[in-house]
Amino acid sequence: MEYKIDDYVLRISDNSDSTLSVMHKYDAFLSAFTTDNFEHIRQATRKAIQFFVTPTFTNTEEAAIANYDASQELRTKYEARESYLEHFRIRDKKSCSIDLATGTGKSWLIYAVAQIMLAEGLVDKVLVLCPSLTIEDGLKQKFERFSGDQVLSKILMELESLYPSPAIKSANDPILNGDICVENIHAAYERTGSSIEDSFKGKGQRTLVISDEAHHIYSDADSDFKKWYKFLTDGDYDFRYLLGVTGTPYIENEYFHDVIYRYSLRQAMDDAIVKKIDYKKEEEYTKDKGFHETYANHVLTQKKYSGVLKPITIIVTDKIVTCVQVWNDLVKFLAKQEGLPYEEAAKKAIWVTSGIPSNKDEKKSIESIVADPEKLRKANLAKLKVVDESDNEVEWIVSVSMLTEGWDVKNVFQIVPHEQRAFNSKLLIAQVLGRGLRIPQGVHQPVFVKINNHEKWTEQIENLYREVLEIQNRVTWKVDPQRTDYLFPLYNLHYESVQQTIEIKEKPASAPERAGLSPQSKRLETSSVYSASGTMRFALDRGDIIPIDQAVREVKLFLKSKDESISKRFTQKKIRDFIAQELSKAGQEISYISLENLAKIKQAFGPMFRETGKPTPRLSMRPDSIFQINIADMPEQSFNEAAIRRDGYVFYDDRSLDSLSSEQKRILGEHLKNKSNYEQLRDALEAAGQDSRGIEYLDKNIKKIDSPRFKTALNLVYVSHFPEYRFATSLFENVDLIDSFIKSPDKGFYSLPYSYKPTEAGSSHVQNEDFNPDFFLKFRAENEILVVEMKSDDDLAQKNRAKLRDGSEHFDVLNQKLQEKRIKWKYHFYFLSPEDIAEFFQAVREGRHEEWKSNLMQELS
Repeated sequence: MEYKIDDYVLRISDNSDSTLSVMHKYDAFLSAFTTDNFEHIRQATRKAIQFFVTPTFTNTEEAAIANYDASQELRTKYEARESYLEHFRIRDKKSCSIDLATGTGKSWLIYAVAQIMLAEGLVDKVLVLCPSLTIEDGLKQKFERFSGDQVLSKILMELESLYPSPAIKSANDPILNGDICVENIHAAYERTGSSIEDSFKGKGQRTLVISDEAHHIYSDADSDFKKWYKFLTDGDYDFRYLLGVTGTPYIENEYFHDVIYRYSLRQAMDDAIVKKIDYKKEEEYTKDKGFHETYANHVLTQKKYSGVLKPITIIVTDKIVTCVQVWNDLVKFLAKQEGLPYEEAAKKAIWVTSGIPSNKDEKKSIESIVADPEKLRKANLAKLKVVDESDNEVEWIVSVSMLTEGWDVKNVFQIVPHEQRAFNSKLLIAQVLGRGLRIPQGVHQPVFVKINNHEKWTEQIENLYREVLEIQNRVTWKVDPQRTDYLFPLYNLHYESVQQTIEIKEKPASAPERAGLSPQSKRLETSSVYSASGTMRFALDRGDIIPIDQAVREVKLFLKSKDESISKRFTQKKIRDFIAQELSKAGQEISYISLENLAKIKQAFGPMFRETGKPTPRLSMRPDSIFQINIADMPEQSFNEAAIRRDGYVFYDDRSLDSLSSEQKRILGEHLKNKSNYEQLRDALEAAGQDSRGIEYLDKNIKKIDSPRFKTALNLVYVSHFPEYRFATSLFENVDLIDSFIKSPDKGFYSLPYSYKPTEAGSSHVQNEDFNPDFFLKFRAENEILVVEMKSDDDLAQKNRAKLRDGSEHFDVLNQKLQEKRIKWKYHFYFLSPEDIAEFFQAVREGRHEEWKSNLMQELS
């Protein structure tokens, strides 16, 4: 079995109203606290709050057991549950980790979780621990700015927060209720000058401890950090809530098993939150090149960003003494290369370490290069804080790999591992890469950081590199220039925000509510797929249909049994009119009704037997103007090879491989070749007594479509969820109904806004998000677009109710504006689940699609 890092993420499954109401109560705070492109910080914060709030799990072990029992991948990897649990170092507390790639906002996450836990009264105080004074100073400065933000404080006061502006302290002062203490981990061990023991001992049940750079908790590299774990688990403190935050959640090469939320380096690169990695794969001249190649790269970057910023190169060593020696060699090289005196060249480069080694020989070696190394070391640390500024002379930094955390340096465009030992584990690779990920302001995408490693190490570190960066064989799906006949114009709306309002309706129900009828047909065309004969289409006569007259009589008897006075008010004519009206609204014929819809008609009268009324929160977005989207400009998308072995599906035709690169042709071609020999491969495996389930994806997840039926401008159609797969399969079977279609990317191509309240109960604020419909179908020989969003059966989540409501309104307004502009295109919007697909295509085939509504749409309405 092939494992992904995501397989190890601990799933927290409590979505009860009581838990969700706390998770989403502070959405307005999080929206004001973070920018639009930092949704991952908002999601990570909510996930931490969910874990700390949920009563479903009292500790990490209970959550781990539930996770193991629900995961086939984990049960396959760890045959015994206890073998899996051994990977959790702290089980008896609510202890978890969050994996955020370096440069993606760990400081914001730490403050947000601390603030919400205090605001909600879940804890009395927060202790934030970090591994160095550099990180401590950076966190304090940010936290003081956050705590003093008047907008954030006002929002928290409106939410009746217990502590809307927490005091930010260090362990030099007593830590009171409502305080956030930020401290170097070493202060937790000291007896003198630290208030940690007095402030937290015996109060751990009401304390949240957040560990920044949490990989140090389990590190064997530095004896000082071994005490970190001991402090967190000290019974005298009895801490209950523990959160670790890191961008490198590895113990050597093993990924943490207590991670509850993950925003990977790969995802951050794809989202342009951090720089992309440009690492060396091969080189023509492999002998020692000294600093020449590194210098040439540096000069090229200087020219690229001339007048915008000052690029910085970092050279990474594994030891302090080596760091100073390499710095000295670099200064000599710069002096010779640029014709400068040694002292002038030395102003362009600094070395940064955590201290001076106690080993006599190493210390003597450093002192032979630098007269007063400790004084210069401290001066270099001071320079590091302003190294990004244009008037600072420093262009080169030589550092030790394990001691570079807390550098908030954005101008790094080249990283040079000086020796293989700086790159010999996933932890080290992730740490080194993390130093150059932040993107400076004023530069245009794409932005790269070059990793100038020696090619002779590549073979040894290749697998580690690929796993950390999640580099997998990828196949691109995109608009094929040879399929432009299938292009069609798309129109969208610009939006501007409108103030949130709350509408309250309080009145007794004097009439039945909307019934929300399901699709119904007397005769239905559908299909089934068989292992040998393939797809077979057939017509189905429905047996659950009754005439409208019989339905009227049954409803009349139902009302009479419930309430005599209501029965008298609703004559048979009024009942008939109501049923006909509901059928018409659902786009159905009015001469008959299904038994399922008859039950819904009866339920619609339910509110008349009781009084109802509740507030409805709503954030509206005002559509501004129309703009056109060119499908040919759709950004290229890709899927990794492993995806189609698991939960991804790809559809292709004879021409699909033509638009791929030679490498991608080879990758996908191997799967297609194996698919053509699937039965022989399966029989061979079974004859050898081996499990053939590993190749079932060849038959299930890869589908060849006849070219005349492949009516799309895309080279491939790739979907990542089963409902989309079911729709795509049926679409190709019913492709005679359309001229063309596209599968839309999951984000960024055609998006529209929606707002929702995550829970009906509680005081959560309205959440504002965007979504991208899955499919756009151009109706046959008409300027009509059928827009389809696919969901699972019975997926009645609040978000989906809002997506349907605001999506329907979006396309209604779009149609109106297109008509005003005399643009002859019209849009129809549908929410479908797999059970609706056959009815959908039947309605399109019969020309009933304009008023037709799916079962899911009726339920969500």
